[in-house]
Amino acid sequence: MFRKARRAGYGLLALSGVLHALAPRLSLRLAARTWLTGFENTEDVEPKDWSATAMRAAGVGMAAAGLAGFLLERESTEAGTDDEQPTEVGHEPPE
Repeated sequence: MFRKARRAGYGLLALSGVLHALAPRLSLRLAARTWLTGFENTEDVEPKDWSATAMRAAGVGMAAAGLAGFLLERESTEAGTDDEQPTEVGHEPPE
């Protein structure tokens, strides 16, 4: 169950990163509308040039992290490792 949730999270992170990287001004406008709900004249808010560049850079990082997590999750499934099993750490057998 947790594996499916992690895969969905990695996929959403990658998809969101692609959106931010390809259309940073659109994602900034959507974020401003969301964050500034309840304020007047939110459509007049205009982002500065550096914020679009920063959003694009963050989007590339988010997409890379989402794809890496998704691929690592797939590799752990193919290798047969089951991270759902409890592991005992630090216990040595008695002599």
